[in-house]
Amino acid sequence: MSTWLFLAMIHQVLIGWYASNQMSDMPALIGWELPFPFLHGPFLYLYILYLTGQQRYGWRNILHFIPAVLTAIILAPVLGSMSVQEKLGLVRPSGFEWLFQGIVSSIIISGVVYVILSLRLLRRHRQHVAVQFSNTDKITLNWLRYLIGGMGVIWMVVIFFESAQSLYIVVALFIFFIGYFGIRQVGIFSSLPPTHEVYLPAVIASPETPPEVEAAAVPDDVTGEKVKYEKSGLTDTEAIRIHTALTTLMQQQTCYKDPELTLGDLAKTLDVHPAILSQVINSKEGKSFYDYINVHRVEAFKQLLLQPENQQYTLLALAFECGFNSKTSFNRNFKKITQLSPSSYVKALHINIQPGE
Repeated sequence: MSTWLFLAMIHQVLIGWYASNQMSDMPALIGWELPFPFLHGPFLYLYILYLTGQQRYGWRNILHFIPAVLTAIILAPVLGSMSVQEKLGLVRPSGFEWLFQGIVSSIIISGVVYVILSLRLLRRHRQHVAVQFSNTDKITLNWLRYLIGGMGVIWMVVIFFESAQSLYIVVALFIFFIGYFGIRQVGIFSSLPPTHEVYLPAVIASPETPPEVEAAAVPDDVTGEKVKYEKSGLTDTEAIRIHTALTTLMQQQTCYKDPELTLGDLAKTLDVHPAILSQVINSKEGKSFYDYINVHRVEAFKQLLLQPENQQYTLLALAFECGFNSKTSFNRNFKKITQLSPSSYVKALHINIQPGE
């Protein structure tokens, strides 16, 4: 982010220079603003990639900057051979119109492609959060949405407005925005809670086959049993065993009452790889970890509601007892699971409950 801001400021100075019509003061710099737009898309993409813990390839990410470097290499001899009049647009550059038109078209394509790729990262990130966390109210994706949206607005200005002044204003506001909020943003998977187990998405997506799973291969006398999860080596028999252990754990220890419960917490207790546990929940329950835990919380809330001694408490107090950590999360999940709001559900059962939050 800091590197991106530094380069964006240099680009902004060049845009401001064009917007103020002062190119004639330093004609040697004319044209060198063209490689910079190729940097913003990759920086946006890589920033979101690292912030959401989805990075895998390390040095390969440098390949994203090849278009910017290649553009600079191509422009070096071209700009060096152009006269000041050609750079200022007083005369048409002989033989280079196609080159500059191609660069501008490539800039627009690069910007649009990287916005789309960033939106895909955001969608995958939302899925990764649901895989590991049982409460997501504190895990906001708004910053990432605003960041991608701001970049999208800039590219709209580039495509539909041929005004350096308009671009200068939009970019200036965007730089201020990312400078103020971006540096403060904490990585969700890189800043792990001290008392809970959280893993990088790559660990959940690509598990190594644990020894106990390898030992659970299909026996010779059960040749017809279907082997599932080819990447992890998990068999259906082992999946049933893990699911049974998980069900017992949830019933006996009511782990769902922990508002900060994570997939890693349950995996550690059950002594299985978190990716294996996630696969078992998806296969046997047909739900993500997030939905699985919140179904338990809603069912626990229903049970508490039926006990007369609990009618002295408010709905929200009972919800907190079951593991929800906010009114918003409680209402959203309860309605998603029961198709009724909590108050409508209580009214349908004719239960008298304490008013208030």
